Amino acid sequence: MSAKQHTSLPEDQFSLEDIVLKFIKLKQLIVANWKIVAIATLIGMACGLSWELITRKPPVYTSKILFNMENGGSSPSGGLSDLASAFGVNTGAAPSSNLFVGENFNELIRTKNLYNRALLTKVKVKGKDEIFANYFLRKSGVREFELEEDEEIQNFQFKHNNYKECTVKERTQLRKIQNVLMPLTNITNESKKASFVTLTVITRNDSLSYIWSYLYLKTITDFYIETKTKKSKDLLVLVENRVDSLKKELYRTQGAAARFADQNQQVIVQQGLVQQQRLATNSSQLQSLYYEAVRSLDNMKFSMVKESPLYSIIDDAELPFPKETDRITKGTIIGTVLGLLLSILYVVFSKTMGKITNKVEK
Repeated sequence: MSAKQHTSLPEDQFSLEDIVLKFIKLKQLIVANWKIVAIATLIGMACGLSWELITRKPPVYTSKILFNMENGGSSPSGGLSDLASAFGVNTGAAPSSNLFVGENFNELIRTKNLYNRALLTKVKVKGKDEIFANYFLRKSGVREFELEEDEEIQNFQFKHNNYKECTVKERTQLRKIQNVLMPLTNITNESKKASFVTLTVITRNDSLSYIWSYLYLKTITDFYIETKTKKSKDLLVLVENRVDSLKKELYRTQGAAARFADQNQQVIVQQGLVQQQRLATNSSQLQSLYYEAVRSLDNMKFSMVKESPLYSIIDDAELPFPKETDRITKGTIIGTVLGLLLSILYVVFSKTMGKITNKVEK
């Protein structure tokens, strides 16, 4: 009696032997009702698969362009060193307020100015010019998914390819398209040891991804080149105007000197000779200034070519792109597990209810 009391456990405690016995009984119960468990598991798998197919997103296509941008001239800074700094690559340069350095560049590529330029640019589609924003609305599926409840954009068409000429409605629709495109367009520096930059575009249409990636890259590089060479271009215009004005003044002075000589061939008055000498001197000075201005203009044009940034595509995108779809795994696994657990709970509950019923009847 004392030995039995010593080996028995309180009601609120379980021994390892009890746990093992319960698992064995549970296994026997599942095996005995394997058909119910199998059918419920298959039903759960089918439900999970169906849910995943219904909520499955359309396939997407990714366009990637690896490019490099070099600054013209002999300056060690600028160019892709600016872009590299934007993505954390240390080029040894001191902090700068340059538009294309550090966080400035990250903010720049997200500005509406660049998106407006790109979206309103005309692209050639099947031999015809079309505003890219209209092409995007047709091919992106944005009307069926992201903006399906927006009735105004369903049949909307852009008519102007200059933002200053756009109507209020056109500008509003541009903002909507920009909000959709921004998460789909990314510029990153994938390797911290290299200064190459990757432009990635993901859309539901392969041609759309391809066209937008090159169009957006061209918009960025054009803006970059315009910004880098703006001062030189402004100075070039001033020099060109100076060359033109000197040319006109030189021709006018030469003409005046020739007319004076023709009208005073027999002049012997010293005052007349002084006037002739002055015209000749002015003509000679203007000629020297004109030649010098032309030389400066030529040198500046050569310098502009040398200083203009150059971007090179290292690895370009090529059609066709592989179709990328969501894997059918998560929903199916969840449905299968739920079906299995519910079937086991049903079997255990049925067994327990049977025992309770028998006790009540007795």
